[in-house]
Amino acid sequence: MTFKHLEEKEAVEIASLIEKNGFAFYSILADKTEDKKIKAVFKRLAKDEKKHMKILENKYYPEAGFGEQVTDEEIAIEDYVSRSADPKIFTEEIDVEKLVRAVDSIKKAVILAIHTERYSAEYFEGLAKKASTKEGTKMYVELADEEREHVKALEDILKSL
Repeated sequence: MTFKHLEEKEAVEIASLIEKNGFAFYSILADKTEDKKIKAVFKRLAKDEKKHMKILENKYYPEAGFGEQVTDEEIAIEDYVSRSADPKIFTEEIDVEKLVRAVDSIKKAVILAIHTERYSAEYFEGLAKKASTKEGTKMYVELADEEREHVKALEDILKSL
């Protein structure tokens, strides 16, 4: 698939960034969380974000000019780097460790995660409406649905706190 407009390429780059940084965010929270049930949810969400990155890269990376597909090893390296550097999370450039320190309770972390997942779902819904192919529309709708499932899982945690 080739991009007809620069906006399409930028939209895919932002979508990939959302997933990559969501992966870093949830991985760090999982490491810092003591509660086993909440830790398991954060690990599952990190795994889902990694899966979403793969979906996007398999469909778009060569056409978007991102180069070769990202390997699991590269993701592990980026995850390590994100724990000791200033990575971007979601669509803004911030220090993830600083963010996690600022979120001084599990409740605040879950509330932040709910907001970012809602934003992600809305972003993917917008991309679905603008997609130039049925296949693209379907992919973005599925990603939006999965992000909404993340919201439900996080809301369940919030209720239990």
